[in-house]
Amino acid sequence: MAAVAVPSGGPGGPKPPAGCEVRAATPPKGFGLFACAACPAYTEMFTEEPLFAMQHSGNRRVVAACARCCGFVRSVPLQLEVLFGESRFAPLLAALGDLPTRWQESAGEGQAVVVRCKQGCGEIYCSEACRDLHFQHSHNLLCVGPLTEDHPLLRFKYHALEHADTLLLAAQVFAFLVNRARASGGGAQVMQELMQELLCFCHAPFREACRPPPGRSKDAEFYAHTDGLVHEAAALLRAALEPHAPAEVGALFASGPSFFAEVLGLFEYNNIDLEVHSPVGPLLINRAKALAAHISTPQAMTELKQLESLLREKEWVMRCVWGEETTGIFGDEADVAQDGADAEPMDSLMKAAEQGNDAEVASAAMAQATAEVAQMSLEQLLQGAWPAMHGTALFASVARMNHSCAPNMKVAFPGNSARLTATSVLNISPGDELCICYVNQEADVQTRRRRLLEYGFTCSCSRCLSEDSATLRKAQKRLK
Repeated sequence: MAAVAVPSGGPGGPKPPAGCEVRAATPPKGFGLFACAACPAYTEMFTEEPLFAMQHSGNRRVVAACARCCGFVRSVPLQLEVLFGESRFAPLLAALGDLPTRWQESAGEGQAVVVRCKQGCGEIYCSEACRDLHFQHSHNLLCVGPLTEDHPLLRFKYHALEHADTLLLAAQVFAFLVNRARASGGGAQVMQELMQELLCFCHAPFREACRPPPGRSKDAEFYAHTDGLVHEAAALLRAALEPHAPAEVGALFASGPSFFAEVLGLFEYNNIDLEVHSPVGPLLINRAKALAAHISTPQAMTELKQLESLLREKEWVMRCVWGEETTGIFGDEADVAQDGADAEPMDSLMKAAEQGNDAEVASAAMAQATAEVAQMSLEQLLQGAWPAMHGTALFASVARMNHSCAPNMKVAFPGNSARLTATSVLNISPGDELCICYVNQEADVQTRRRRLLEYGFTCSCSRCLSEDSATLRKAQKRLK
């Protein structure tokens, strides 16, 4: 296996949360996040807003989320319009009529609120406050609403959609830095200080930090492709931003695309997956219960049948569309083959069929999904999962947390936003390093180590060493 990059980081950066401190960890680790006080197991230690966050492009096909906070836009009609956006679902939406609006109001959600970008770019928000904050943060420089098709910003976004979502997140970082530099007096020197502040997190050039496609190594062709992708994106972004702030943008690109590549590499090591669960499913479960209580009335029976039809179509969508493209979670072929417990979510029936470039296979897969859904009871349909919001984000404190295969912390997104909650899972004493597990904690030691190589290290924690010994003993016993 080719050598992996050793990411670098340093002191400084955003202030840690209360009760925590950032300091040097035990070598070969760099810096880490440490507890300043005791904390019992299963206690919330801190909450945190992301520095930068973004919904995956593929996920936009099935979920209407706020462009700033990443929470579900509180509009049942809009969520259904997005999920059932294909023309084949037009009769379903027409038959529902104003039922989605009535469902929302009967649940105490009030009227649907959808706030859109004032400049017409298509971004949506859960509130005017989120829209205004997003504009001040970075959207003022990244909105494509008033632009022509040949503008470099539009070309940059098309390039990003074709190649990698994280290019869009890097653009958000650059726009934010420009806004912050100008608010602090402007100039190249101010920008250089802000750039160094960001590089306190582990980072390496993108070509070294990113993982190659399954089944291939980082050969010369891979490096050439990766460098070309980054160079083109950096050139387009510079052309888009420079007219707004020549001195500040000049500092960002003083070394060509180098800083842009470092930011992309920083994402590879520090970003975590966002997952915000849909509020639509629980809302419809409650509505079904209310209707069942009045099932003797023709109106309730009719509405319940319409709800059941909606749920069957939703279940079909989940089986045929939901997968890697809509979650942004791409599996590792070796993991799937070697350890089912560590397998990432399998892709949809539709995608699996399309990979064979066989329309008949795709049609058969969809027919199979239709047949399976037709056999489901209403109770089963009500319990079926709804599409979650999936995205990626950089959190200052979580980025400082090192890995452990036996972690003492876990992170989650319990509300309708990208706001993160960090909770202890073990008793923590003052001075303990706070660690999370970067990979699937249930996987075996070989799988965990293979996945952790993407972060630039080989894990030798006490759990890994113990499992190594157990594996060796089993092998020796078989040989006897």
